[in-house]
Amino acid sequence: MGKKAKHSSYDASRRRQRALESQERVLEAARQSFAERGYVETTMEQIAEQAGVAVPTIYAAFGSKRGILAKLVDRLVSGEAGGPAVLQTAKAREVLGNPDRQRALADYATHMGEILARIAPVHFMIRNAARTEPELARLHERMQQGRFKNMQVLADVLKEKGPLREPLTPQDAARTIWVLSSAEVRQLLLDHGGLSEEGYAGWLTRTLIASLLPDS
Repeated sequence: MGKKAKHSSYDASRRRQRALESQERVLEAARQSFAERGYVETTMEQIAEQAGVAVPTIYAAFGSKRGILAKLVDRLVSGEAGGPAVLQTAKAREVLGNPDRQRALADYATHMGEILARIAPVHFMIRNAARTEPELARLHERMQQGRFKNMQVLADVLKEKGPLREPLTPQDAARTIWVLSSAEVRQLLLDHGGLSEEGYAGWLTRTLIASLLPDS
């Protein structure tokens, strides 16, 4: 009985691993296809062919093309297979758990630079397509609301560890983080502000510290 249970557990683990690998292939194929063709022009058949997966399998796993895109966003934001919520990732926990607020903001800026480098092309594709595609308009709104909630968590943690710059409230601080670390601001600085990726992380660190924390 013990051997059967162990074998069954092993088989289940292998199935989960294969399913995760298949999901990763689908998401990568979707990312490439969305970037090359755009959302509207990309078909489920194209994604399936590129990923080496049957179309019915994709529908069973994701439900729709919008479902693939939503999962792709989660995957790109988290940076981890399976797309866990970003606040549950190791890097986010490190930022939120750091007692040194300046160091925490520096780590946040580096982490955010990495996230935006992954998500920016898809973010702008969604934002542009949202003008004519209602389902993408809803997804874009959900993404922005999710970002703000995450920034609110960071702002609340900063406030718990010490005073904010007067007269900021935690919600003011969340808005500041939300805007300064947006894909739009990063793109402006990289395309027209003369900053590199590394330079952006440094700028974001200095600007957040100066904007959120009182002078030491």
